Amino acid sequence: MTLNWPPLWLSLRVAGLATAGALGIGLWMAYRVATREFTGRKAVLGLLALLLATPAVILAWVLLRPAFPWQAGAAAGVIAALPPVVLGSRRRLQELNRDYGDAARSLGSTEWRIFWRVMLPLGWRPILAAAALGFVRVLVEWSVVAAL
Repeated sequence: MTLNWPPLWLSLRVAGLATAGALGIGLWMAYRVATREFTGRKAVLGLLALLLATPAVILAWVLLRPAFPWQAGAAAGVIAALPPVVLGSRRRLQELNRDYGDAARSLGSTEWRIFWRVMLPLGWRPILAAAALGFVRVLVEWSVVAAL
């Protein structure tokens, strides 16, 4: 039995790029939702829950219609991987002890530096698990598209 490698590599490439994009956007969103109160907070969480329930293939079809290259699949995969990343890492970022961030803030650290130097190292395990869930979601759903 021989394995057809090009669709596998294509699926891994799409899922990897989608996960990287979702981590970049999703960690910022999760940190904002976890640490700030703003007007559309519940709407953002509701939209993420709706995106979580929508299959990635349908998202890609709605966004891209007839043209469906692998780069467009990766862009649709970012949207599909965003809910697991945001919702999975938000809870851990909420549970972190705020005293660490307050101590860093009192020493003159910016919010960006507090996130990268304090919050991210303290909550890396659930964030990594959320990224893995996003990767697997995009990989499975894109593999179905690539196999057709």
